[in-house]
Amino acid sequence: MIAENQTTRPPIEGQLNAAERAFITKAILEAPIKPRIALEVGTWLGGGSTLHILRALQANGTGHLWGVEASKDIYEKMITNIRAGAPEAVDRFTPLFGFSTDVLPVWLKSLPPGEAIDFAFLDGGGNPYEQIEEFRLLAPQIKIGGVLMAHDARMRKGKWLVPYVSLLDNWQSEVFDLSFAGLLRAFKVKAQPSEASFRAAERKLNVMRLEPIELIARFLPSWFCGLVLRALPRNLMRRLTLGPQIAKHDNPA
Repeated sequence: MIAENQTTRPPIEGQLNAAERAFITKAILEAPIKPRIALEVGTWLGGGSTLHILRALQANGTGHLWGVEASKDIYEKMITNIRAGAPEAVDRFTPLFGFSTDVLPVWLKSLPPGEAIDFAFLDGGGNPYEQIEEFRLLAPQIKIGGVLMAHDARMRKGKWLVPYVSLLDNWQSEVFDLSFAGLLRAFKVKAQPSEASFRAAERKLNVMRLEPIELIARFLPSWFCGLVLRALPRNLMRRLTLGPQIAKHDNPA
């Protein structure tokens, strides 16, 4: 059980609502085999998933969390926040600075031979291809029975990862609508996908990447895309950059 006196400490800024934080905490506390190697991409200021993953590992009495953050200013504030918010668990945490696609290959090589990832949480940048790249790097190193979670599953960030993973038959996945953003949870059920399911997932990804708005974002200069977006109505701009769920949240029925 997580100690009650932790709730009396000053709150730390973080992403995710209370239900999402509780869901992640429960996944670690009630895992059939207590997670030993946990990874998070996108810590932000540390008060959301980072703090709650650490506290759950501490309650389990085992496990270590590596947290990747790409913003230097946020990274430094996050480290200070974690030291203040979870001093009892700080030895279970290793921060990693940099972009995930640069950091993860190095980190994966540093794992001892035979070790695999028990728990991974993706909540990095808003480009949907980033989560695909992160998944491709991490999936082979997640153990059978391991858990992958990703935030913003209903948003633009997760618009490719969710259908991609759902088509791979070595994963069992589901999206939980604990907030308008959505939270993906996937269990790895066998080492490799079948060739047929892998081809289906790749075909789906290729089709999604050919959507007009994605082609525009990929091939036109970022300054031009920004100029066009600023000229659009606010709701449409937010729908295109964040996803359709954000428009529903802005204008509830």
